[in-house]
Amino acid sequence: MQSKVCVDGSLMKEFLIDEPLTPEFLDFLEGFGTVRSFSHLRHPYFSFEKERFISIKGFVGDTSVEVRYRKEFADLTADFFHLLLFYYREGPAGIATLKGIETSIGQKMDVRQGGGGAVHDRQESV
Repeated sequence: MQSKVCVDGSLMKEFLIDEPLTPEFLDFLEGFGTVRSFSHLRHPYFSFEKERFISIKGFVGDTSVEVRYRKEFADLTADFFHLLLFYYREGPAGIATLKGIETSIGQKMDVRQGGGGAVHDRQESV
């Protein structure tokens, strides 16, 4: 795994995974964000964007993938790519579990940004 800090402050990691990325995995990703697929290319390319969480770029059938994390949330989203891979293998039951994890992380992001939530409200009323 290679890591780099990008000009915009995001953290980019390149992962080598055990199994090639499949079209079925891209279908799974659509339940969690925006997938763009360029299947007309010689090597089908895709990108995935989960706003505030991560972006993933790579080639279908490849075992190498680039993942970017937003600087301000990297500590909260560092494992999200691994969670996507794990819960994809769990099938339909994994989707519900990952949706719950996704919601929990999103709530922590909201609190960090001062976007409300019980923790933030209590701090203001003290």
